[in-house]
Amino acid sequence: MSKPISKSILKIAEKSGSSKIVVITNHLKIDGNLFMKDGKCEECHEDILTIQNALVCRLSDYCTCDDEDCECNDYVCFRYDWLNVNVDSIVAYSILNE
Repeated sequence: MSKPISKSILKIAEKSGSSKIVVITNHLKIDGNLFMKDGKCEECHEDILTIQNALVCRLSDYCTCDDEDCECNDYVCFRYDWLNVNVDSIVAYSILNE
C-alpha cells in the first residue's frame, strides 16, 4: 500500500523548508501555503490538505488564450483564509520556494 498523497506532499514541504504550494485539480488552480502545525505534519489528515491564504482560480476562466503572448487572468480568482482540498481531486502539485 502506498503512502497517501497528502502525507507525501507534507513531507516534501517539510524537507524543502517551504510551505508554499500550487495545486491543480481537473477544474481549479490553487495557490497558497500548506498548514503544518509548528512546521511539521504529525497529526495531518490523509484525505485533506489544508491551505492557508488560498487563491482559487477556475482553469476555464483563468487562461483563455492560445498564443505565445498569453496572460492569465488573476482577477477571476477568489481568495480564502483557509481552504481544505480533497486529495482525491489533485491532478498535480508543486512545492514552491518562498
